Amino acid sequence: MRQRPCAPLSTCAAALACLLVASPSFANGSITGTVSAKQAKLRKNAVVYIERGKRDTYPPLPTAHVGQERQEFIPFVTPVVRGTTVLFSNSDNTGHNVFTPDGEKFDAGVFNKGETYTYTFKAEGVYTLLCKLHPSMISYVVVLQNPHFAVTADDGSFRIDDVPAGDYTVKLWHERKVADPQRLQVTDGGTSIATFELRK
Repeated sequence: MRQRPCAPLSTCAAALACLLVASPSFANGSITGTVSAKQAKLRKNAVVYIERGKRDTYPPLPTAHVGQERQEFIPFVTPVVRGTTVLFSNSDNTGHNVFTPDGEKFDAGVFNKGETYTYTFKAEGVYTLLCKLHPSMISYVVVLQNPHFAVTADDGSFRIDDVPAGDYTVKLWHERKVADPQRLQVTDGGTSIATFELRK
């Protein structure tokens, strides 16, 4: 029995290309926007995040880092997903401490230059980070349910990418102010806008 000859590779490639063009391509959407405040300095370091189903679970993010430099915590705010480990390091020539009075509470004791301490945040919430040796030092770890969040830039702008299509409540955390939640819809490949105005 004679076998039917195969189609040339170029013909197969062309057919595959047509199928790919004809097939719909789906991509998650983005949320972008701004946070406004009467004092410009308040626009930065706000955490914008979305709420998802309470029963939804998400894996922890890779280890986050909070440094102690020039007697400051850097960065000022660190958002993570529940279950994420944070590594604290000391780059100063003096000893430092890190502790939180919030949530699960922990106290790293004193560690010197080049030494580190790690802690895994098991519960959602806002954790104030303090240093017993330097009372002026303060920063925050914001533990969230899902990885769809962003920290605002100096001008209050933010962008959250790779958000699955759907209807969401978008919320904001700020050290000193509050803002009303926003309801919006995210579409595949689209960009949705959320704006927040900080108030007392």
